[in-house]
Amino acid sequence: MTSQPQEIANGLITVHRNGKDFLGVDTGIPSNSPSLRKLAGQKRQHGWLIRGDGAEIWQPLGFVEHAGAIHVYGPLAAGRFVEEILHDESIDRLAMLERLAKALAVLKSEKIPMVTFHSRSLVVLDDGGVLVLPPDIMTAIREHQDYTSRIHRMERYNHPDRSPDENVGFSLAAATYFVLTGVFPYDAEDEEELHARVRAATVLPARYRDPEIREDVSSALQAELTAKDPAVEAGVWAERLREWHATGAQRELTAPERERVEQEAKQAVERLERGFKRKESVRKNGRKALIIAAIVIIVGTIPGTIIRNALQPRATAGLPPEEVVSVFYTSINTLDHMTMEDAVIDDAGRDLVREVTNLFVIDRQRMSVEMESGFVDAQEWRDAGMPSLGTNKSPYGVANLELVDLPSPDGERRFEARYERWLPDYELAETTGRAGITGLDTVDRVFMRMDDEDWVIYQIDRVRQDPLDVRELRAESDEAA
Repeated sequence: MTSQPQEIANGLITVHRNGKDFLGVDTGIPSNSPSLRKLAGQKRQHGWLIRGDGAEIWQPLGFVEHAGAIHVYGPLAAGRFVEEILHDESIDRLAMLERLAKALAVLKSEKIPMVTFHSRSLVVLDDGGVLVLPPDIMTAIREHQDYTSRIHRMERYNHPDRSPDENVGFSLAAATYFVLTGVFPYDAEDEEELHARVRAATVLPARYRDPEIREDVSSALQAELTAKDPAVEAGVWAERLREWHATGAQRELTAPERERVEQEAKQAVERLERGFKRKESVRKNGRKALIIAAIVIIVGTIPGTIIRNALQPRATAGLPPEEVVSVFYTSINTLDHMTMEDAVIDDAGRDLVREVTNLFVIDRQRMSVEMESGFVDAQEWRDAGMPSLGTNKSPYGVANLELVDLPSPDGERRFEARYERWLPDYELAETTGRAGITGLDTVDRVFMRMDDEDWVIYQIDRVRQDPLDVRELRAESDEAA
């Protein structure tokens, strides 16, 4: 007997099954996403419940839909995500961080592989323990968050050049800095800038954020957050946090002392920003110079015919907007990534172009050995009634493409692209040795503008993507015939 899940914290629910309660954790996967099928089909990985000095397995039991998102559920362990706790000023957050540091120290002592610190993959429990979610669930949470959430929940806590094991001290220092000052030591809306700030060690000492923070506390945080190599481990941080929690991380200041620290802080901010801008200028301009030098060297070795091809107009030059969109999608079927690249600017369709480029290379390698492609044009396959294909062959590309003209501002065109997307089912291929078929009913929103004299796609947004039933479509095709 089951009943409706009940929310116990942000992203956490109680799941009722056959008279028992379980913990449900929001994975971020939409309820209609094919990602659930992939996750459910994999061998289920387990997480860890850390209590005291020991670790026990937390084994997920299944998935449940709630409020439009998929939740994984397992043994009940009530608590709150680290993300929520860090922003709750009504609780003793240093004590919570001490418990978290102890739990991470247990993981190391038990030789359990450390994972990338993410504030939505660690749950501080009401009974004093910590739940570390399974690696595959953590991966799903990371993959189904938007760009801003990735920065807020993960990038702020991790040094870009360190492994998860090496990052533990940095993560705890970043979280502690936020709890004490109200801001993160390194922050930016752009991931590249955030990473650049970490590498340049442009962090303002915590006592300049809040003059009442003890100098030794500020120095300990500063040492960890600016160290070229990992400074101290989780166990040491647990002891520090215990002491700071017990004796207080702040101190009382006289008015002159406060004024002096505030004046020092103002000067320090100006120095840091000047230094960061100078380093960024060197980094960016230096990289640009290297790229130009590389181009000069490469161009000198490229045959003249290839250079002439590169200087020729786009493959889509002169085409009307709807034709450019059509060419972009139908070029997927022939693995013509160069034409696809000609149809777009900026990062539009980047993941799809990269996929087609990779498959083009793989397919050409196969053809050099087997003298035939492993892919069949998806539209031709659909027109032929979706016949069964030979071993290791599968349809690839777009079929039944429809374009719907949408209202658009002056100087732009917008379309809704509706199509079937067909590609190999690699999971089935791994288990059976035969190429399976995955079909996805897809809708994109395509944004276009002029680039010089040509219409180009500058943005593609995925509206929805639902799985298609191959057997059902084949039955419909047979009835129509």
